[in-house]
Amino acid sequence: MRKKRIITETGVYHVYQQANSRIIIFYDDEDKKTFLKCVARSAKQFSVEVYAYVIMDNHWHLLVKTDHLSDFVSHYMVSYVKWYNHKQKKAGNLCNGPFSSSPKNNLNNILNCIKYILNNPVKSCIVNYSCDYFWSSANQYYDDLINSKSSLRINDSIVKSYFSSKKEFEIFLNTPNGELDDFKEEKDLSIKISNSQLAEKLKSILNGRSMSELTREELKNYIILFACETKASYIQLSNLFQVSYTFIRDTIHHRHR
Repeated sequence: MRKKRIITETGVYHVYQQANSRIIIFYDDEDKKTFLKCVARSAKQFSVEVYAYVIMDNHWHLLVKTDHLSDFVSHYMVSYVKWYNHKQKKAGNLCNGPFSSSPKNNLNNILNCIKYILNNPVKSCIVNYSCDYFWSSANQYYDDLINSKSSLRINDSIVKSYFSSKKEFEIFLNTPNGELDDFKEEKDLSIKISNSQLAEKLKSILNGRSMSELTREELKNYIILFACETKASYIQLSNLFQVSYTFIRDTIHHRHR
């Protein structure tokens, strides 16, 4: 039975969702821009305030205030999936199951959630600082021009009321304060190595090469190497090597035959 969604009196929620088997669904800038436009249209229709967002290759996070959470998410998902399937000449859903949400009941929780969301690209070793990542709201709080031109405008009132300048906000973002309770994948799955450690190891092994330069056999060999040496989960390996969960499973199982 699906866990009952918690409703908060503040109306503020951290919303997050991942693609099926964590395959990549945002391949290029057009995909990300279209997704943001779908969220923006849905936010306008249901009078939703967006406080923070980030789009990664295979998942996204939003911090929103709304009295129509399910309608809001359903509306932008239907719009984006329809567009995506037409572009990719595919059919079906992009995500397994319903979206996840975590209520935020006080200012401290809201601020820490903004920090968590904007630091996703840092945790994934894509950038060193959250403000270096383009597909998030990190640079919209203290630049009205950037915010006004963004596909998805954010409500900057909470951030500006608490931090007097962009520099002060960046210091807050760059100061570690441990893990939040929203997205405890590593703890829930008893993962023995973090995603950031895996990314660092792969970067070292590739030595300047990109994933697209690998042959199919090289890719399989690296998957087997990482499975043996790091004890990473299939989901982690799928995310790291940008392939499906099934490909990871079949590659490893074939080695043991």
